[in-house]
Amino acid sequence: MTAPINTTTLAHNYRPDIDGLRAVAVLSVVIFHAFPNEAWLPGGFIGVDVFFVISGYLISKILFGEIEQHRFSLASFYGRRIRRIFPALAVCLAAVLAYGFVVLMPSELAQLGKQVFLGAGFLSNFALWSESGYFDRAATSKPLLHLWSLGIEEQFYILWPPLLWIALKLKAAIGRLIIGLLMASFAVNIALSLTDTSSDFYLPVSRFWELLAGAALAWRRDIALKAGLKHLISLAGIAAILVSARLFTADMRFPGWLALLPVAGSAGIILAGSNAFVNRTILSNRVAVSVGLISYPLYLWHWPLIAFSYVIRGKPPTSFMAFGIVIASLLLAWATYRFIEGPVRFGSNRARHTQIAAACVAVLGACGLAVWVAAGVPQRFPASQDLEKLNAATLDVIYAPTNGMNVLEYDSRGHSMVAQIGQGARKVALAGNSAMFHYGPRLQQLADEGLLAVRAYFVTGPACPLVPGVITRDEFANCAHVANRLLELVQKEKVQTVVLGPHYWPRKNAFIEREGKSIPLDGGDEGRRAFYANLEDYVRQLQLNATVYLVLGAPQSLTGLNPQRMVTRGVTGVRVETNVDNAMRIADLRAVYAQPDADLRAVAESTGAKLLDVFPDVCGNGETCSAFFGAREPKFTDGVHLRPVFARKHLHFLDFLLM
Repeated sequence: MTAPINTTTLAHNYRPDIDGLRAVAVLSVVIFHAFPNEAWLPGGFIGVDVFFVISGYLISKILFGEIEQHRFSLASFYGRRIRRIFPALAVCLAAVLAYGFVVLMPSELAQLGKQVFLGAGFLSNFALWSESGYFDRAATSKPLLHLWSLGIEEQFYILWPPLLWIALKLKAAIGRLIIGLLMASFAVNIALSLTDTSSDFYLPVSRFWELLAGAALAWRRDIALKAGLKHLISLAGIAAILVSARLFTADMRFPGWLALLPVAGSAGIILAGSNAFVNRTILSNRVAVSVGLISYPLYLWHWPLIAFSYVIRGKPPTSFMAFGIVIASLLLAWATYRFIEGPVRFGSNRARHTQIAAACVAVLGACGLAVWVAAGVPQRFPASQDLEKLNAATLDVIYAPTNGMNVLEYDSRGHSMVAQIGQGARKVALAGNSAMFHYGPRLQQLADEGLLAVRAYFVTGPACPLVPGVITRDEFANCAHVANRLLELVQKEKVQTVVLGPHYWPRKNAFIEREGKSIPLDGGDEGRRAFYANLEDYVRQLQLNATVYLVLGAPQSLTGLNPQRMVTRGVTGVRVETNVDNAMRIADLRAVYAQPDADLRAVAESTGAKLLDVFPDVCGNGETCSAFFGAREPKFTDGVHLRPVFARKHLHFLDFLLM
């Protein structure tokens, strides 16, 4: 998000159309976040790219002018940035952290403290990059998720002014420098878009080219264009931005090549000048300019309000609530601009204001760090064993090797893993998605007791079905390699037993290759039949070397078994649900897998593979399944993945293969 530079103090330089362009950018992001289900602007996230171009242009324009007039000072530059960025940021961080004390469980508040600490240090993008992946906490649970873009921008401005000043002192060719850096950054962007979309999205080096595109415009101030061409460029520019916001989707490889469209559109609008048709009639409109002036605080406020609504409700806000959130964000943005930004930026004694703003952000960062280190200050709540145990359950690691495992291979892009435990002569491979990997603690328990009599391998990948031919175009694209890796392992290590946990599920943008056809896995019968036909072929391949077992569907529920949903959220606080002891009917839990289990039984009957059922170990042999075991300890960490402490002592369905 760009913190806009209000150039009204330099009237001859002020362009109201750029404030209008800011309005287009921020409203795109706000609509994208507030109304995800309506899909009005599924690509509204490109508003951030528009902001990057605007920021690169305006700030570089000021820098070029000051350096040429021998008025440039790093202290002055960073003082302006502090007065512009820090006041609104400090107010937002303080409000979000304070409200987190009211409505968040300790584990959640600890994560918020981490976000505040990193947000205050403009490092949010690096944190999100390191955390990104299938098992990262949902974006909707991170009230300060949006600060990643502010981090990238400020990282650029730590490097750009000193580099520019040195280049001008050395009488280097500034134009060539800008183009060279832009092309290098863009090349990194393209390379990462093909190999690691998370790095491409969050790392500064793959985003700097967008700010440098604005800097290039600021450097070439002498481009003369005919009026008709300016009108055409401005129309093409706004069209490029609107098409991007309407047609792009979050599952595309972005930024990559796609980012060229909104970046070029933004550059075109700026290049066209304030008298171009779109710039003059639409972007310079009084309403658009007004929204543009408060775009920075609007960006800061809108996402925390949306995120807290998700946390409190456990689901997206209704359309009516979303409209209310947008209105509240606008009011908060106006108040912040009017009563916080203005006095700090334009009042007297600016040096003093700079020091106070910097100190406030530093103190808030320290407070966030303290909350993070203090594990979310559990002392906030009255002594409650239930809340303490629920909170502990949510902290359990979902997808990680046990202490006794040796990780043989790990793919950081798709998080697929090959791990080994035990040294027995017999060899067993357990393969599937993350739900297969959470059986690992049971093997570790047997090893600790000296009862593990096999050399066991885990071949797993998050959300990866162990079925050849599955093709996805999202973060799980590497799943196709996991099935091949298992086959190689079985053949190379002479594995005698294979346990598979492949479950079919409808998925957007996923396909199954079968007999030369690419069939969508979107819930249709054709895709499902092709999926299990490929599984049958795969089982027969594995059976050339090993005995194959297929694991039927395991208990899961995102509500009744999920400790994260066993608390009641309210605007004024959080408490444990009164009905947490209500057990779920096993028939209802099994019904989720009725079709997949029927298909697995058909594969087993056709191939001679054996079936395994984990339900009795998790739920017992009665008619209901409790979410708790022992002294009211939750069995699950998230409703899908079993806790290690439960798996160690209670999962026995694999023991006959392991002991």
